[in-house]
Amino acid sequence: MSDAQTKTMDASAQADGPGLSKIIGKYDPTIFFITAAVTLLAVIYGIVDPVNFDGLLSAIQSWITSRFSWFFIISVAIYLGVVIYIAFSKYGNMKLGKETDKPEFSYFAWIAMLFSCGVGVGYAFWAVGEPIMHYMNTPYLAESATPAARPIAIQIGVMHWGIHAWGIFALVGLAIAFPAYRLGKPMNVSISLYGLFGDKISQNALGKVIEILAAFATIAGVSTALGLGIISTNAGIEHLYGKPLGTFGQLTFLAILIALYVLSAVSGIKKGIKNLSTINVGIAFCWGAFILFSGPTRELLELMVQTIGSYINNFVFATFWTDANNVKGQWLDWWTVFYWIWWISWGPFCGGFVARISKGRTIREFILGVCVVPTLVALVWFSIVGGAAQSVQIAHIADIAAALKADMGSGIYVLLSTFPWGDFVGAIVFLNLVIFLITSADSASFFVAMQMSGGKTEPSTPMKLIWGIFIGSLAFVLLASGGLKALQKVSIIAGTPFAIVTFMMAASLIKMLKRSYKAEHPVIQPNKKKPSK
Repeated sequence: MSDAQTKTMDASAQADGPGLSKIIGKYDPTIFFITAAVTLLAVIYGIVDPVNFDGLLSAIQSWITSRFSWFFIISVAIYLGVVIYIAFSKYGNMKLGKETDKPEFSYFAWIAMLFSCGVGVGYAFWAVGEPIMHYMNTPYLAESATPAARPIAIQIGVMHWGIHAWGIFALVGLAIAFPAYRLGKPMNVSISLYGLFGDKISQNALGKVIEILAAFATIAGVSTALGLGIISTNAGIEHLYGKPLGTFGQLTFLAILIALYVLSAVSGIKKGIKNLSTINVGIAFCWGAFILFSGPTRELLELMVQTIGSYINNFVFATFWTDANNVKGQWLDWWTVFYWIWWISWGPFCGGFVARISKGRTIREFILGVCVVPTLVALVWFSIVGGAAQSVQIAHIADIAAALKADMGSGIYVLLSTFPWGDFVGAIVFLNLVIFLITSADSASFFVAMQMSGGKTEPSTPMKLIWGIFIGSLAFVLLASGGLKALQKVSIIAGTPFAIVTFMMAASLIKMLKRSYKAEHPVIQPNKKKPSK
């Protein structure tokens, strides 16, 4: 650990009670206790009066999306523009670390772990959901439920899960990783503003608020994802075995899941998270290939090529589409704007985790790996899985649209039921989704533990254990009380201020890059000879 990190840690722990620090190591008591208190207050409200709590949060979220949709759309476009500029600028060859530092992980392990921070399970569920739902109700460029709507529907799904989302994660991750690995600063979210405020950002009020909001949004968001993931996987159990889990069964399953992801988080990134992520990507590749070669292979490949063309051709239009004449009602708020706010709120968690696993990469390598690779995966994946679902829907082999309305988690299982060996592959998909839930939760536990430990890249085992159990317990309680969707809205509302903070991160990052580049590439002035007399 650098001197700067040590000093920050010591300062953070000044108010630390001596007993607790002996157990969990040095930590920031302000962030630790306020985050826990705020989260518990939100959960208690959600348990005591879930209906009114959800109603209040729905009103706040609706107010935000209806009045500021234009702001979030232009913001995400600007974030992506900044990231692309940095990737191809003179700063692209600068390393996240010393020039002699080598990457900790292989390319495959690194890419696999990108999907472990909360989004991998979305690729599995929504690769069926979005291509079907947008095909049935196409917002632009094609009439709904027509052949022209197929690639447009898939294109929309790719946009929601592709480069726009990963551009946010890349920008936040780079703003954290550069000062941490290049300048020897602690790896916490507030250090992303080091270029604007210097070392004092880790101790002033703004820094504390940013850390608390980031931790709270992560805890609330991942707790919700865990609980909703249990509800969704319940659809898989019902499909595979003919009977869903009851409330007690779901809670038991969640308890087992908590134990598994806590064990993974405690074992560290290089063992638990890395190994589970690489295994899971391999499993997903296998069942994706099964759908491709068991379904209408030629049709899916042609659709994939057409979707790629549609995505590229309509990229600028789709990025800036705001439905200015309100032709499609609330579609934009329900879908694109919701996703943009959701990804912004998850920016600190996903960006912070990606930063942690990217030491030794060049800036260009980091941005292209984080932004381009997942987008290419989304193009292929959504075209194959979503295209197969569309084919089944169009041929009236199964009514996937109706199944999705009844239970969003059922779509992939209904699709697989139309293939030979579908039930067997469905069991593999179920296992795949469970592992994705585990990797999402253990990476979140690791990230929150880092923030509580003052940006320490290897937080103590007890710290990871505490927050891993905390996240799982919240999901457990809210699953039983019915407050999960309310907590999801809390996460989004808490993360909304990061739309402004992310602009500050971009300004801070560019300032840091300019300073470092100038220091490392001084301009040599030519010697001027004095004129002879």
